[in-house]
Amino acid sequence: MFSQNNTADLILRGGQIYSINSSGKRVEYEAMAVSGETILALGTNEDMKPLIAEKTKILDLEGKTVLPGLADSHLHASMTAELIFDFDLRGVEFTPDKTRDDYIREYQEKIKAYVENNGDVAIVRGSGWNPTLFVSDPMGQPMAADIDAVCPDIPVILRSFDHHYLWVNSKALELAGITKDTPSPRNGVVERGPIGNPSGIFQETTAIDLLLRNLPGADYSVEEYKEGIKYYQTKFGSLYGNTLIFDAYCSENARKAYMELEQEGALNLRVRSSFYADPSLPAEQFDTIIAEKDRYCSDGFTIRTVKFFIDGSGLTFFLNEPFEKEWLESIGMEEGYRGYAQWTQEELNEYFLKLDSAGLQIHLHCMTDGAVRMALDAFEYAAGFNDIRKNRHTITHIMLADEADIRRMGELGIIAAIQPMWAIADSMSEEAGAAMLGEERIHRTYPFGSLRASGCRISCGTDFPVTIPPSPFIGIQTGMTREITPAHPEYQKYKGISLGAEKEKVSLDDMIEGYSISSAYQCFLDERTGSLEKGKSADFVLLDKRITDVRKEEIETLKAEKTFFKGREVYSL
Repeated sequence: MFSQNNTADLILRGGQIYSINSSGKRVEYEAMAVSGETILALGTNEDMKPLIAEKTKILDLEGKTVLPGLADSHLHASMTAELIFDFDLRGVEFTPDKTRDDYIREYQEKIKAYVENNGDVAIVRGSGWNPTLFVSDPMGQPMAADIDAVCPDIPVILRSFDHHYLWVNSKALELAGITKDTPSPRNGVVERGPIGNPSGIFQETTAIDLLLRNLPGADYSVEEYKEGIKYYQTKFGSLYGNTLIFDAYCSENARKAYMELEQEGALNLRVRSSFYADPSLPAEQFDTIIAEKDRYCSDGFTIRTVKFFIDGSGLTFFLNEPFEKEWLESIGMEEGYRGYAQWTQEELNEYFLKLDSAGLQIHLHCMTDGAVRMALDAFEYAAGFNDIRKNRHTITHIMLADEADIRRMGELGIIAAIQPMWAIADSMSEEAGAAMLGEERIHRTYPFGSLRASGCRISCGTDFPVTIPPSPFIGIQTGMTREITPAHPEYQKYKGISLGAEKEKVSLDDMIEGYSISSAYQCFLDERTGSLEKGKSADFVLLDKRITDVRKEEIETLKAEKTFFKGREVYSL
């Protein structure tokens, strides 16, 4: 609300107030005034003088930049719980001279050390192991027996860093009641041995949930999720200037945690999330979702979105053309395999039309070009009946997409929720990725410039905790350069190598827009936040430098000096 006497509670002056407005135009001011939770005025230092009262706090910017509160258009903030309540399996890195046994031995040492120090726990939960280390191994992913060798008596569940795999021991299988007679869920992979016994690997959500639902203590409690969300806010969100996030699917416990935190006044950002479309459930699940669409509907926490996985990860990508022949041969798979979709085209057509007609947004995990094509075919079908633009449907990740389909995204008004930090040459792309997809395809991955040229709105995110740290500044730099940054552990090996064509690099304005107003647009909050305009929520971040004076190769070094949410300072360096 405005103060009754129309004076400011806070004035920021003597700097660069930098914003991209709803039409994509860059605007700059010298000063900004805040009254209560609202931006009161923008202009010159001189313009602010009539708004100064005895109560007004003056913040001298010393030439530095103020941006709108930043947004993360696709992450999993509630899963920060794993950084607190799981032990960390990250840090086992790919090197060409390591063998399968070497990698497994490193993971066994981590498991053994944790169990020796925490022998009284009822369940061992770890996260961060890397299935990419085994994707080209003819023996496949590791097995329950590999964990049994160091921890046979306590159930062990290990989430992969990308959340597409779960690796468990025999005790976890036993307590969850998973046997050779347990049917595999649709589009989930329960890996099995020669006589059908589960090997200990569950791939994709429907399979992972099969174990998590049946093993007590596997999911985090409401209180654990609350601790994780608060940890995210303190250690990541506010520290990086985020005042809006899209948490791309929360469990029921995580939803309760968000709601309780909002009721307690403990949220320092706005949260939007989604329901989950489960391919193993009948179509009636969408009637339930539609009936619940107004259950979570507040300024702090809202769900009006349904998330689909169209494809998965690794061997569950869905490609227009097969994986590389030599790679398939090396892992003992049949020539011509191109992965598979999680849904049929007929299902997607029906469900997209049903959800769009009900006023729900659709958010799609599409890593590869076959998945993108299916999604767009379904959107085109729905567009034959409805104006689908009004529900701001979104495709996220988009590692690969055909040029014609990129153009279709623009024509249909589909938002591209991208992860700029992924568009680099590193061992994952140059070694594993190139082997699977070939050099030609790997060097046209993450087509940000083409998406932008098609007329797509680009929103930017990190997919945290898949990517750590969730720094928008690393993302901005990477989107502009498509080169590895000094913060990356493989910088010395890959520095100066640009991924893909020059046309896929985007501008500073494009990246600022993606991390602010376009993400707010995706979340139906562009009239309330996402840009610095009179009457909008006073959500903004003061950087420690003037962003336009920083070389694009050094943007990752920027820091949030102060973060404000609804006019209240929630972080200070």
